[in-house]
Amino acid sequence: MKTICSVIDVGTNSILLLIAEKAHNSWKVLHRDAQTSSLGKGMKNGFLTNDGIKKAKAILKNFILTSRRYDSNKIIITGTSASREAKNISHLSNWLRFNYDLKYHILSEEQEIYYIYLANIYEFDEYENLIIFDIGGGSTEFIVVKYGDISYSTSLKMGVRRLNNLFESDKEKYAFCQDILAQSEIQEHVPSSFEVVGVGGTVTNLVAVKQGLKVWDSDKVHKQILTLQDVEYFKSVWQILSYDEIEKLIPFDPHRSDVLLSGTILLECIFSYLKIDRIFVSDLGLQFGILQDIESF
Repeated sequence: MKTICSVIDVGTNSILLLIAEKAHNSWKVLHRDAQTSSLGKGMKNGFLTNDGIKKAKAILKNFILTSRRYDSNKIIITGTSASREAKNISHLSNWLRFNYDLKYHILSEEQEIYYIYLANIYEFDEYENLIIFDIGGGSTEFIVVKYGDISYSTSLKMGVRRLNNLFESDKEKYAFCQDILAQSEIQEHVPSSFEVVGVGGTVTNLVAVKQGLKVWDSDKVHKQILTLQDVEYFKSVWQILSYDEIEKLIPFDPHRSDVLLSGTILLECIFSYLKIDRIFVSDLGLQFGILQDIESF
């Protein structure tokens, strides 16, 4: 019997769907989708808004139905930063259990880091030393890899949706990210020479716009290079365009328009902190790592 698995990642800003079939000890992607739920938008005092929960439920319902149309043997639903922090996340987890008999797996910071690592380590195994970072809606994970193994990792509470919730001005967002990075211990673990891999919607969207894509094409995004010059250029573009104008440049993910500038500011801070002028971009998020460890679910 063929094995088809669906992995749904509920992030603070987006919900991602990955459906894959296992054949000859490897996974073949059958279907991918991404929808912006803005689950963590307006999150205050640890409580998700009713609008955020309602929108997340609508996307999850659609993704679950899609998974069942593909005859998925297993549907895995995971939550990350917003789900870890939300005091009312039971509204979502109970709804999934009662309506679909599905468990909501809220990943710890360590689990999230491990699956990001698993998703990407073999993609860039020609490099001895790597720094992998994943910009999410609520947090950004950093993983220092030496000779294939994790030597240091951390999850920092800075993400695109969190920045939008906390600040209005670009200057405040930049200063906040600088402070968070300066207080971290990442620099103490950075090897003398390394390559950097960026994961998440911010970096993949920038590459897609750079390539002029109107329809998402992972092959034209994955493993592409994003330079500091690119980041500075896009920051200046997002600062002068309206959300409607940005949406026309990202027809594959139009609802991300309100966080794209925040993500680019955060990305610019990472470039500055690591003293780098380019990164590799990965289109493989933690879902691909979960596929490698499917028996744990």
